[in-house]
Amino acid sequence: MKYQSIKAFLISIFFNVILISISFAQDNLTSLIIQDRIDQILTTGQLDIGYANVASKQILPKLYERNHFQLIWKNPQNINDLLNELGNIEEDGLNPEDYHLSTLLVQKLHLEQSDSPEPSLMADYDILLTDSLIRLAYHLHFGKVEPESLHPDWNMTRKINDTDPVVNIEKTLRSAKLADTLKKSRPQLKSYSLMRAALKKYREIQEAGGWEAVPEGPTLKVGMTDERIPKLRKRLAVTGHFEGTNTKSDHFDEELEKAVVGFQKSHHLVADGAVGKNTYKTLNGPVKRKIDQIRVNLERFRWISRNIPEEFIVVDIAGFRAYHYRNYNIKWTSKVQVGKAFRKTPVFNSQIKYLVFNPTWTVPPTILREDIIPKIKKNPEYLQKKKISVIDRKGRIVDPSLVDWSKYSRKNVPHTFRQEPGPHNALGRIKFIFPNKHFIYLHDTPSRSLYARKDRAFSSGCIRVEKDIELAEILLNDPEKWNQQNIQNLMDTLETKRVNLPKPMPISLLYWTVRFDEKGKIIFKKDVYDRDGAVLDGLNEEFVSWQRRFLD
Repeated sequence: MKYQSIKAFLISIFFNVILISISFAQDNLTSLIIQDRIDQILTTGQLDIGYANVASKQILPKLYERNHFQLIWKNPQNINDLLNELGNIEEDGLNPEDYHLSTLLVQKLHLEQSDSPEPSLMADYDILLTDSLIRLAYHLHFGKVEPESLHPDWNMTRKINDTDPVVNIEKTLRSAKLADTLKKSRPQLKSYSLMRAALKKYREIQEAGGWEAVPEGPTLKVGMTDERIPKLRKRLAVTGHFEGTNTKSDHFDEELEKAVVGFQKSHHLVADGAVGKNTYKTLNGPVKRKIDQIRVNLERFRWISRNIPEEFIVVDIAGFRAYHYRNYNIKWTSKVQVGKAFRKTPVFNSQIKYLVFNPTWTVPPTILREDIIPKIKKNPEYLQKKKISVIDRKGRIVDPSLVDWSKYSRKNVPHTFRQEPGPHNALGRIKFIFPNKHFIYLHDTPSRSLYARKDRAFSSGCIRVEKDIELAEILLNDPEKWNQQNIQNLMDTLETKRVNLPKPMPISLLYWTVRFDEKGKIIFKKDVYDRDGAVLDGLNEEFVSWQRRFLD
């Protein structure tokens, strides 16, 4: 018996040694294959695994070099967390196939079905998991679409506190907390969560068949009876604007009017409670358009959500509003007027550094050529009416009545045109200066009646602020010296005065076509500059080579 026991023990040891040797040899071969794959990336800049292309050309090789070309996805929980994230990434408006999901699932199935997986399959699976994670983390942090390609003057940061991404990935995979890390990679702003929820809602509406169009016709309003009204009720019920139970009534009552007003407010329409041309058009737009609009604005959130200052001013160009934020909360807001469609207000960051009270206005060359000269030729008294002085090249004021304006085309005027301070001035009573190459700034305006309009794209590119005195008070931040009354007193003197801010205020000019009100309800806005389409195209296109450089 003892002999048999010893024999069995020795046989067991022998087979264990063989298994260990095989495992060691397999691990060593897998490591060699990984090293070969990394060498291919470094020498050719290209690595395809099946139909998947590895995008990361620096971070991924460094990661495997630091780990001696060993498998780094050794914890099954990390793999499950990543695949779960990819399976749900459409909730962020992104495409799971950008992150190799189909290829990874096929590879995972082959590995699970094999008692002794091929080292090449193990190596490829590990590398694709890593490339997927790098892509996904970057896109959640900064977006898939390159904003610089759409906004040439984009100057917002795309760095994460100067941390080493290779070290971060190593720590994450060792900690087995990948799901938490990816959750934190998303913008932590409340609006981002609200937008993800809205995307889910409208996709559920789409899956249920969308909504039936309301037949167009004469304007529908309270007190009317019409066969189209039941369809109007059902349409509004689909999106939650009509909360009543009677969707069959053909009478336009006050409950329905309230629902129409709510719908109009949520689509940046005139909220008069009547269903006219613009409301019909918006009601009958396809649900896919709403889904696309939300996806585009989720992407815009990813562009700008890093390193947000504690306090700043933001101009929502498409929403025609300015906001003062402190600690992520809105402390002040005002209507604004922005650039016309052919003089679009650009998107960029800067800092407000000083204010000018009772400013003069030197007419910019573009406005001079395209606006002022044609008006002078039509009306010789135009300059006098607008209190614009004509100044020659020696700095002398010229009597405009002595100038033969017919001699001058729009390009050869040898004069400077300066509008003097006062309520008539195109800049109004205050301008807010944040240095930038576009010569864009915030300012008051004499055209205050235009603030009553719903769409307010009227300026030549600069931003007109309705509550200019309130904004000056916020920026100067000295209630005793610079309260609203003292500011008004200074403006009444008509004296031009520059006042530096005690501390520069960050300002962001941004473009959003979706926002949320104070109750968390979604508001769809008009794409006044037709910018959504380019972002959507970038989201929908296959992950392409120009995007790869941003992963490293």
